[in-house]
Amino acid sequence: MRYALYFAPEPHSLWWDAGCRWLGRDPLTTAELPQVRLPDVHPRVLHTLTRDARRYGFHATLKAPFRLADGHSLSTLENLLQQFTAQRTPVTIPSPRVSLLRQFLAILPGEPQDEINRLAMDCVREFDHLRAPLTPDELARRQRQQLSARQLRLLSHWGYPYTEEEYQFHITLSDSLHNTDSADAIVAAAQRFFAISEPLVIRSIALFTEAEPGADFMLHRHFRFGG
Repeated sequence: MRYALYFAPEPHSLWWDAGCRWLGRDPLTTAELPQVRLPDVHPRVLHTLTRDARRYGFHATLKAPFRLADGHSLSTLENLLQQFTAQRTPVTIPSPRVSLLRQFLAILPGEPQDEINRLAMDCVREFDHLRAPLTPDELARRQRQQLSARQLRLLSHWGYPYTEEEYQFHITLSDSLHNTDSADAIVAAAQRFFAISEPLVIRSIALFTEAEPGADFMLHRHFRFGG
């Protein structure tokens, strides 16, 4: 079992409904959903290009997936999350926009995000003592990626290379679009689809679970800020 600390919009909000329809899966109910139809993009193409994003669900990473260290349990993690979120207040994501990030499609803040970055780093630090070290296979798989020397040091320290100054808040909408003929059409369609008037606000931390390697991530519970 792995656990992850994510931002996920509140269930049944406009953002949550749109994100689940875009990816074709609801991580809360486990339901597969009819995926949105895009102009000039064959449904099978979009389904293929969102395979990994769909497995993880509509979210932004705060603390990347981890296994619990010996001596810790789900109840330990839940109790710490309740304490952690009780002291927090909501954070508005400024001017969310759809753009490409490292060849995949994502929703990004449109303005500086110091408060969001601090929240993410607090999650990384405060819960890291619960994290089991990466296995040799997990470490080797990460090291095969094109990581900088700094990212390799962060991987060794935090179990994830995109922390501290390497962190970029984003909600993933696709797998890599590199060398994809439909990339421009998918980007344009996503920009129209996610032109949502409702504010996008971090009001809670979502605890997601992965029952076994390769399984779909499920939304276990929201821990609301302020208790």
